[in-house]
Amino acid sequence: MKTIICIIGPIGSGKDAAAEHIASKLSIPTFQISQVLKDFAKEWGLEPTRENLIKVGNKLAEENGQGFTVKVLMDKISDNLLIITGVRRTGVIDYIRHNYNLILLAITSETKIRFQRCVVRNKLGEAKTLTEFIENEKKENSAPNTERLFECMKVADYTISNDVDLKTFTAKIDEFLELKGLE
Repeated sequence: MKTIICIIGPIGSGKDAAAEHIASKLSIPTFQISQVLKDFAKEWGLEPTRENLIKVGNKLAEENGQGFTVKVLMDKISDNLLIITGVRRTGVIDYIRHNYNLILLAITSETKIRFQRCVVRNKLGEAKTLTEFIENEKKENSAPNTERLFECMKVADYTISNDVDLKTFTAKIDEFLELKGLE
């Protein structure tokens, strides 16, 4: 059975940095769930904006089931150990848990720190201020939206805080890998 290390967390928390570190250390591939959504958005002639990707994800889940994006991704992958980042739906986590060996890692970080990281990376989306950033995050995680990142994070097997520096963060990731017997 394939093992999926699923790394979740809010924007700017360090999901991609964690994935890159683990992928490099274990020589395994990493995939972003959003890539499946971007591929469908492109196929449907939509700009890959955050809002459009959420709509695409909603439509795909409604028409094909919560695990559809993972199924599409897994149909292309032969590796038995891999990383998927960016899952934001409890139904997707349930699908992975029932069909694969799931290790769910949540990455957290203070909102102000995450906002500053997004400013530096120019990945703010529609938010131009910290207040808008916070409001957008709350909106994305509230009804009627089906994305529930904060609920997903509550069921994580392990949580790592990324509020200090990269060296400290990667040391925490290494502890996690050792704990899970993946070093």
